Amino acid sequence: MRTLTIADNWKDWKFGDTDAVMTFTALDDDKVPDFSNRTLTFKIASTLNNDLEHPKDFAATATGYIQDKNVILKTEDVKQLTPGNYIVELWAMSNDTQKDAVYPSKGFAQFTIEENSMKVSDVTNIPSMTINAFWNAVMQKVGTLTKGAKGDSGKTPKIVIGSVTKLSPDAQPSATLVPLQSDPNTYTLNLQLPQGVQGEQGLQGIPGVGSKGLDGNNGLTPTIDPKTKHWMIGGTDTGVIAEGQAGKDADPSKYVTIVSFNQLRQQVQDNATALDALQKSAVNKDLQTQIANLTSQVTDLIAQVKALQEAKSDTSKLDEPAKSDNKDDQSAKSDTPASSADSPSTPASSSTTTPDSTPASSAPATNASSASTSETSASSAAQ
Repeated sequence: MRTLTIADNWKDWKFGDTDAVMTFTALDDDKVPDFSNRTLTFKIASTLNNDLEHPKDFAATATGYIQDKNVILKTEDVKQLTPGNYIVELWAMSNDTQKDAVYPSKGFAQFTIEENSMKVSDVTNIPSMTINAFWNAVMQKVGTLTKGAKGDSGKTPKIVIGSVTKLSPDAQPSATLVPLQSDPNTYTLNLQLPQGVQGEQGLQGIPGVGSKGLDGNNGLTPTIDPKTKHWMIGGTDTGVIAEGQAGKDADPSKYVTIVSFNQLRQQVQDNATALDALQKSAVNKDLQTQIANLTSQVTDLIAQVKALQEAKSDTSKLDEPAKSDNKDDQSAKSDTPASSADSPSTPASSSTTTPDSTPASSAPATNASSASTSETSASSAAQ
């Protein structure tokens, strides 16, 4: 939010005082803005019955000057104002974008011009005593004047056009002259002009009527030369052949003939029929049943052989002979040649019997032979 406040020291001054300066403080969100590249203009309006919220009429504009981060308004620039209360705004225009920032965002700053002792504020209604007093003062001042030395020739100011700001149709026009810092004799003229009131819409114009253009010339119809087979446009041979060239014969080795394809398809169908019949046949199912039975028998025989081997091992430990303390027996035993029955590598020849009185040496061999026979039968049946 933008704010604009005026210092109290010169908030009030008398009409005719052109040697006073009013100091204003402008802030953007409580911060001092940078006015180095901006044109500053005070816009002043008088009030009606001291009503600061409702200005009566636009009164004047004046140039703003930067001084110690403040903006000053010189009373000599508004000497045309008569005694009364005035409200004021500060317009800061960017010299780059030509956009204005208006201070304050809400309300106005206010100052008062007091009447002086001569009470000269309206030349159309001056009392006679005031005129006499003013005349006497002027004559007294003239009597003290002497002709001074001839002054130097003044410099003709240069005026360049600055910005032109468009105002609303009911606004008052204004203009400001801003001296350039690089050349005080050159002034920038900034204009604030109200736009005109929009006029009434004009009548619609009569639709235009055009004349029909001339028919164009017939184009050339292309033809084909019967000898060269080229496209001809008029009498010009384009050199472009109008008929396609004959293509090459196809290579039959890269393609499958219809006869070969039908033969392959018939073979596939025949093989598929035979395979399906084989899968559904009763012989195939019988073979699968026989193989399953034989596999079960082989598994049972292997379990029986394993059980008999474990039983034989336990019986051999029970029949092992006890040691003798008789030396004669030992010597006799040592003098006797070892027989095949004493060899540990031939346990099958031992006379040890199983609990059911069946020789242990015969059972494993018989079972193993049966297992071998069963496996051979199963293999033959599978084949």
